[in-house]
Amino acid sequence: MKSLSYCRWLSTEFLFMISIMCSVLFGAYALPIQLANNLGSTELAILSGTFFAVFAFSQFYSGYLINKVSTKLLLGCSALLAAIGVFIFANTHVFSILILARVIIGLGLGCTFVGVLYIVEMEFNQQFAFFASLSQSVGNVASGLIAIFGSGLISTYSYQAAYNLISIFLLVSAILIFIFLPKQIQLVTEVNQGSIFTNLKIILSNKRFIAATVYFGGIFATILAYADLFNVKYREVVFNMSPTKAIILNGTIPLGIAIGGIIAGALSTKYKRNRLIAASFSLLLLVAMIVTLYVRFPTDEAYAISTLCQILFGIGCGGSMLAFQEVQVAFKEVYLRPLANSIILTISYLFAGLILQPGIGMIIGNNSYKLPRNSVVTSHNLLDQPIIQQAWHHYNLGLSALVVILAASFISSLFFTSKIK
Repeated sequence: MKSLSYCRWLSTEFLFMISIMCSVLFGAYALPIQLANNLGSTELAILSGTFFAVFAFSQFYSGYLINKVSTKLLLGCSALLAAIGVFIFANTHVFSILILARVIIGLGLGCTFVGVLYIVEMEFNQQFAFFASLSQSVGNVASGLIAIFGSGLISTYSYQAAYNLISIFLLVSAILIFIFLPKQIQLVTEVNQGSIFTNLKIILSNKRFIAATVYFGGIFATILAYADLFNVKYREVVFNMSPTKAIILNGTIPLGIAIGGIIAGALSTKYKRNRLIAASFSLLLLVAMIVTLYVRFPTDEAYAISTLCQILFGIGCGGSMLAFQEVQVAFKEVYLRPLANSIILTISYLFAGLILQPGIGMIIGNNSYKLPRNSVVTSHNLLDQPIIQQAWHHYNLGLSALVVILAASFISSLFFTSKIK
């Protein structure tokens, strides 16, 4: 039976990994996609935003449906749907069809992580924190490797070839899901699980759920805004770093997340002290962010120190999965947990994409003041290095919002369960 449990987990984890690869590849191939389809920057943004919006909605409804229909049917059909969308996206140059393909992909991939958490809770309930963190970590290793070796991938293969390969992977994942997942995998047997509105009211009024949402949402939104959007450009503009070195440096973050996720999950599983562990990881993340933004390093050691900071930043982010451990504790009604998980994910995606990323972009874009040539700003220039420049202030003013958000995540962790019984 244990081997079957691992097969079920690996089947859903494989689908989750492919969903991450699909997202990362769109960013890596953004320019080739734009050029091959004669798209403007606005049209490219529409393609990205369409997937984002549909993906967020898909996560929400999948958290509700996963207790209502066959898990095999939901995840297997979702993988097939995503495979169709990816194949269409790789083999058309019509903008309207490209949008349709992105909609189909978003609908298909929205249930991936919710599905992984569902299988983990069913098969490894006593080790939930560890396997949930491990599931995220494996995906982040794949993301980090793609980020580090992305330049070679782009120069060797077209985006059409890469996406056609992804569609094949999705078909394989669908086959594995249909083979290993039974027709009915239900965590609950309650006949009356309540309407979706009743369940939403119960979930949204739970204080531990709110703490978990702030905790995970703050960390996850920071990852999306910093690591996925602004970090590479920050390194290139502020430190005059080459694109290759900036991409490699940024690629250490998901690898750090993978390490941190495994450590956090193992500690939570062994010691059951969710509050202490979550607070420790979020504090490490907050300190790493402050040092990255406000401490100027000696030029000769800057890259090595920055690499260490990015790894510690990633390790701190790895503690985000403890939010879902808190959901387990918060809701004794097992049927509420998948919906609660999906709500946390949906809110986090929407906050990052609709509020945080555009907000930081506006601050960075609108802040254009110039400092005197030899001025020293002691509140920011802790090591008094002569490399303060206008671009540094542009980016730091915008990215300072992340410090506030991470501070909120740290504070919310103090409301987690002290000792899980």
